[in-house]
Amino acid sequence: MANETSKQMLRRASDRRFGTRWIVGDGIDIGCGPDPLSKVSDFFPLMRTVRPWDLPDGDAMLMDGVADDSYDFVHSSHCLEHLVDPVTALANWIRICKPGGHVVITVPDEDLYEQGVWPSTFNQDHKWTFTILKPESWSPRSINVVQLLAHFQGEVEILKLEKLDSTFDYRQPRYDQTMYSLAESAIEFVLKKRPREAAFNVEATFAAAIDHHRHGRLVEARDAYVAILEADPIHVASLNNLALICDGESREMLLRRALDVQPDHVDALVNLGEHQRDAGRHAEASALLRRALVLAPHERRAIRALATSLEALGDFNAAIEVLDANRTRFEGAERADVLCALGKYCESANRTDDAIAYLDEALSIDPHHADAHIWRGRQYLKKGDFAQGANGIGWIWRGRYPEIGDQTGRFVDEAGHPIRQDGRTVVLSSDSGLGDTMQFVRYASELQALGARVVVECQPELVRLIANTPGVDEVVPFGQLRDAGDVRVPLHNLIGAFRSTPETVPNTVPYLFPVAAEADAWRARLEQHEGFRVGLCWAGSPLHQRNGSRSVPLDVIASLVGYPGMVCYSLQKGAAEPLPGAIDWTAEFEDFASTAAFVSQLDLVISVDSAVAHLAGGLGKPVWLLNRFDSCWRWMEERIDSPWYPTLTQFRQEKPGDWAPVVRSVAECFAIVAHERAQ
Repeated sequence: MANETSKQMLRRASDRRFGTRWIVGDGIDIGCGPDPLSKVSDFFPLMRTVRPWDLPDGDAMLMDGVADDSYDFVHSSHCLEHLVDPVTALANWIRICKPGGHVVITVPDEDLYEQGVWPSTFNQDHKWTFTILKPESWSPRSINVVQLLAHFQGEVEILKLEKLDSTFDYRQPRYDQTMYSLAESAIEFVLKKRPREAAFNVEATFAAAIDHHRHGRLVEARDAYVAILEADPIHVASLNNLALICDGESREMLLRRALDVQPDHVDALVNLGEHQRDAGRHAEASALLRRALVLAPHERRAIRALATSLEALGDFNAAIEVLDANRTRFEGAERADVLCALGKYCESANRTDDAIAYLDEALSIDPHHADAHIWRGRQYLKKGDFAQGANGIGWIWRGRYPEIGDQTGRFVDEAGHPIRQDGRTVVLSSDSGLGDTMQFVRYASELQALGARVVVECQPELVRLIANTPGVDEVVPFGQLRDAGDVRVPLHNLIGAFRSTPETVPNTVPYLFPVAAEADAWRARLEQHEGFRVGLCWAGSPLHQRNGSRSVPLDVIASLVGYPGMVCYSLQKGAAEPLPGAIDWTAEFEDFASTAAFVSQLDLVISVDSAVAHLAGGLGKPVWLLNRFDSCWRWMEERIDSPWYPTLTQFRQEKPGDWAPVVRSVAECFAIVAHERAQ
């Protein structure tokens, strides 16, 4: 490098801050060599004196013999890279600067100076390379300046941090451009040493912010964190904590900034991992959380969040492994929650017996753990043990409304004899999704046969359909129930209330019916299309927690469109993209009664596990169910039929996320139907 201090003067002369604020008063020029700042003193009219400091004066890293708070400014150009410990050196340079004074440093930029080669071939005494901030460097001795300065947050304010490449010629082959009169190939940063009372105030303000935060005074906490960051933009703890008060993009931005400054900040890694998990970005969430666990293997939040993201990615066994290996780190109620989560993940992995074992253990810790009861019940229903299963899923309602109590077993006695309900009003309340309501409303006719007046409380979009269902005397949308009747029963509890088994569930179809006039209207319209009419539904509600795993990619389902003699209709309400080749009239479906009128005119429905499958099954239409690997309990284990819907056939996924073989199997059956139709 040649005369770097002198070379800087042309640039610094155009920036009035150097001459009027930063290089002012009495200073010291560390590592100045033959090109001291005093040579260019004319550029700094407010500089009174400058002391040169070089090898004969002592170790520039320690600055022994120089008292604290000695100089108005400390200047060093291309010295820090020669020192054994840049952190110690910078600490001492800040030490000898007066409060309110400035530290002006220039170091070579590794990509402009060394240019990918280490050890340096341009200066063999260089012990370090520098970059402002990069996630990875080619240099084994690289220092991120932002991370270097993070050591001094609270002591200094960063006034300038710049890569000096305006005179660098990127078109040239590798050579030392600093040997010429213009190119600087450097990074320059200017620090202002805080007055001691200001540093104390940062600490006091942070303590106050923490107190506000802990006690829920979030506005006051936010204001305190913001004030700290205005004074110290790389105060990592404030960046992290402020992120927890914010949401959305602001939270993500603050956490990423914290990790830019301190990549190994465990709280920020976990918080960003949880944020990405909640946003559905599970691959990045998993990577962040694994990094956190390398640094802090006992971090319980990271363990649970990582397991959640792995499960969402379909790596069920990995989720189980992570959580099971760390289960002893959790105690009491939290351990019960972890065991319950293990039960859920085992259900997803089709490890039903393992799921039951985990859930039994959870209930041994907390016998009133509603989720553990519910998920345990699901496992037994999946196995076909409806008696045990019904006891568990009864907690769906009991966990929300404990005052209602246990509604199981009221309509059939222990001997299996029906219990008359003459003169009683029974309110059946939907307790889950749209499909569940359509599945269990079949019991209305059973209740009416026992003498009950049956009222169904359900989702608004189902009101017209349910009103046309045998056994239903009245339908009430959610939130409009005026009279709870003599007994109010969650729909799921009807399995236990009637002591149903897979062999005895009411499965006469149809039990759902379209409005006749609407069905006739669709019949007339569909007459224009000759052929076998097939409805396709390839995704469920985006609000469903399993929608990602139960939905078939559009390009995969598209292979079912175009068979000779087949007319395909989309049943995908609100699809983000249309299905090429399929007729789409779903914009005309106002509710499920409208959909039922259309579906009633089809010859076949092919659907994922969604409300459409339940609707078609309840209408008695042939249904081919595209069933995901982590199948719902209602489709049971290793069955291709269903006790609930006699016209339904299952096509099961063998590996999570692998829909191509499933759709190929459907296509083979499709081809057979098409061939038979052509005969």
